[in-house]
Amino acid sequence: MKKILVFSFSFIGDAVLSTAVIQPLQSHFPDAHLTFLVGPSACNLLANDPQIDATLVYDNRGEHRGLRGRLKLINTLRSEHYDLVVNLRDSFVARCIGAEHWGLVRGDRERHAVVRYLEVLCKRGVDITDANPCLQLTETEQSAAFHFFTDSGVNSEKTIIGIHPGGNWIYKLWHAEKFAQLANALVNKKNATILLFSGPNERERQTQVAGMMDTAPILVETENLREVAALIAACDVYIGNDTGPMHIAAAVGTAVVALFGSTHHIRSGPYGEQHTVVQSGIDLGCNPCHPGRNPGGCGAGSCAVIDGISVEQVLKLLL
Repeated sequence: MKKILVFSFSFIGDAVLSTAVIQPLQSHFPDAHLTFLVGPSACNLLANDPQIDATLVYDNRGEHRGLRGRLKLINTLRSEHYDLVVNLRDSFVARCIGAEHWGLVRGDRERHAVVRYLEVLCKRGVDITDANPCLQLTETEQSAAFHFFTDSGVNSEKTIIGIHPGGNWIYKLWHAEKFAQLANALVNKKNATILLFSGPNERERQTQVAGMMDTAPILVETENLREVAALIAACDVYIGNDTGPMHIAAAVGTAVVALFGSTHHIRSGPYGEQHTVVQSGIDLGCNPCHPGRNPGGCGAGSCAVIDGISVEQVLKLLL
């Protein structure tokens, strides 16, 4: 097996979860050239990962939109003469490029996404023992993170806690005020340094949380996902909603405390026993909800399931 193409995903979190197949594929096919096909937003994260030989962009809202765009993508991929396609997104395009095709196994979807991805390999005799999503950082990236902390005056002996209060869907978000209250308690009780992360469209929320904190946090505003990953890797704990950075944190080995309400933690929670999912226990009868199924059809503007998580509930897990 010489050339392998992994059909990965457009969203950052999904793309990170798909990296669970890297180690098993490399062990089973040690001389193979491994390419990941990802969306534009995830490309920045995987393109420079030392585990991956190449990345290609699948832009289904741009040049690969519509039938003509799909045909263009198929022609591009056929020209690469791949030997094997690992089709994690169940894409019809993956079946049209003239390579051996490994697709998703039909069955119960109420399992973690990583379990379903690894099942694709297991069915073909690939050993998936200890396989996990993994992002590998370069020495240069780790060094840049070290200098960031040095320049910010962070005491290396302090506990460093990363908090990401944002997310791409309002019904997944814990209240900004509660994030600020939690951060204040962690500074007071653990003498922690708080790194406050945000995506490019979340600066207002980041500023809102920072403005309610008694001690100014260190604001992380870079849009480079590799830099974000390196900074999260240097944290002792990462706390956040159901977002892509949550999966980045788990993939770089940082302990995650994930706040879940509307979405399904069994399918999309942080992967690994060392991570903790916090829920309120409230059942409205409509949860778990999902952005793809009439998002916010209740019209409430926020979700009582995640709102029901208290600061004290999260705090006692961290003290």
